[in-house]
Amino acid sequence: MIMRHLLDALFARKETTPLIMRKVDLGGPSDRVPVAVIRGRRPGTTMLVTGGVDGDEYAGIAAAYALIERFEDGDFSGTLVIVPVVNMPGFRAEMSQNPLDGKFPKYVFPGSSRGTPTERLMHWLVSEYAKGASAWLDLHSGAITEGLRPFLWAFETGVAAIDGTTRQFLRAAAPETAVLEAAAWHSKAATLAGRDCLYAIAESGERGRVTQEDVDRHVGWTLALMGTLGMIEAAADAPHASPTRLLRHVEMVYAPYEGVWRPDAAKSEDVRKGVRLGTCATLDGTARREIFAPSGGTMLWWKETMAMRPGDILAAIGRE
Repeated sequence: MIMRHLLDALFARKETTPLIMRKVDLGGPSDRVPVAVIRGRRPGTTMLVTGGVDGDEYAGIAAAYALIERFEDGDFSGTLVIVPVVNMPGFRAEMSQNPLDGKFPKYVFPGSSRGTPTERLMHWLVSEYAKGASAWLDLHSGAITEGLRPFLWAFETGVAAIDGTTRQFLRAAAPETAVLEAAAWHSKAATLAGRDCLYAIAESGERGRVTQEDVDRHVGWTLALMGTLGMIEAAADAPHASPTRLLRHVEMVYAPYEGVWRPDAAKSEDVRKGVRLGTCATLDGTARREIFAPSGGTMLWWKETMAMRPGDILAAIGRE
């Protein structure tokens, strides 16, 4: 159920707001993206928080707006940059990808000022706001089609200072489930770490729903990172404990062709290697394939709806 107080805060008339609509050139069409740059009362570091990189992941968007409302008075150190809806074309179309070119902004980095609409959008975000930031927390959730287990996804980059801060953040946030994965060479996390910027993904919420619990989880994890960076005082009652479940790798299971996906009963617990996840079939029924877990581990998110396109992620399994 969508939270009434968040909607009231979003749609209430205000004399002033830190949000501005920034014009972004997408290569022919242009768009406007909401951005809040909030400067704290005390000097300090800069942190970027994004929501709506996938346009139909609403719990992260709601949490970003809640964070703007919480910190608009500047009672913190440093600068907080919040972009509550990055992928505006996808948000309007109620889809994860950008309908202007079919690309997923989360997979595009660093983008290009002369590329496709998504490449231009991400180049704008990275060059304008990720550059110079000490941390970037990307708020995600399950899309309209997905079930999801809440988790934090962080990276070991080989940059000692960044990796140390990442571990402090995970201890402060103390999620039940966390992925601490080795960052691939030239990946977003590795490249940003080379620029002294920590990158992490927060996942909370599923099926496009917005619940108080999921929004509070996103906000709490954001506060934990702000406390780790010294932007706010760390909560005295913060758990400061290792995640209950610490995973080291995420393995994706992809759809083999266009057709119909019939998942087995939603799997939100651990699975064994070889367990059947569901069945694929072509639209004309001439081909059928059972899909099995390629490895044992923890189900992080999974597709629950029937429509299936080649390359769709049917399941993501985290393993130690």
